[in-house]
Amino acid sequence: MISKIVSKLKERKIKKAQTREMELNTNSSFDEAVLSWMAPEFIRYQRGIVWKIMVSVIVAALVVFGYFYDAWTFSLAVIVFAIVYSVVNRKEPKDIQVVVSEIGIKAGFRKYPYSLIKDFCIVYEPPYASELHMRVSNDLAHEIVIQLWGQNPAELRNYLLKHIQEKPEHKEPLSDALLRLFKI
Repeated sequence: MISKIVSKLKERKIKKAQTREMELNTNSSFDEAVLSWMAPEFIRYQRGIVWKIMVSVIVAALVVFGYFYDAWTFSLAVIVFAIVYSVVNRKEPKDIQVVVSEIGIKAGFRKYPYSLIKDFCIVYEPPYASELHMRVSNDLAHEIVIQLWGQNPAELRNYLLKHIQEKPEHKEPLSDALLRLFKI
């Protein structure tokens, strides 16, 4: 029984790897670039020893708070959150290729046809932020953020306006600014 499950899992893994390799080797219309650049998957902030000490003190204070108010589940949740956050943030961001083509935007392996992109905006506040924000339908992540890293934002905006409407008067969300401020 277990050997059947293991063999099925291996077959799935092999099939998934073959499919991914086939996608890499075959060019689609998404690969015919009008604009193209390399960007990291996400921004990884450099955190010093002071940041780590402050976060440790905050986590310890929250755990103690939960203990004294008989909220052991709160303390447990804080500990689990801290462990998960530290494990997830060990991952280094991969450089992905971003391709803007006639039919959509490809970021790494993800493809977004213009028909699924509701609107977009470019947050350009050097040196802090240089990002393309897209609201996408039919996706788990409602808003996709792609780093511009060296791409001319005016040229990108002018091209995207031909295919997608721009979100009027969009500013960077407060949550993004706070995440960047606290290096989370």
